[in-house]
Amino acid sequence: MNFLTFESFISIDVMIVFYYLGSFLMPIALWISLFWVIKKYAFLEKIYRSDKKSLFVMLIIWLIRKIKFFDKYFYEKLKWRNFSFSQKIKFVLLFIALLFMFELFWRLIFEYLIAFMQMHEALST
Repeated sequence: MNFLTFESFISIDVMIVFYYLGSFLMPIALWISLFWVIKKYAFLEKIYRSDKKSLFVMLIIWLIRKIKFFDKYFYEKLKWRNFSFSQKIKFVLLFIALLFMFELFWRLIFEYLIAFMQMHEALST
């Protein structure tokens, strides 16, 4: 009952389990989010190159895109084989750099939380 009222902390072992769970799921989430960003960028670049429409037209297009029925008409089909070799290298290097930064940040957060719980335990006894 003390756990539900936030009078006691969760165990350090639970924190370690969540750390490893996040460490293994983070590369998958990062890979999916990078492809999502590329799709968004491809859509905006397509509009910009068409005839450099005005801001008002872009606002109308953005509003139309918010309706889920029209969503399938705006995304380009991006496949890994459609990228050039240099684009693939840049994509993989970006993925590795972001993964390294996110994993480091994830590790620092959990080290801080575990250290806080250990200090709290040492000071409260």
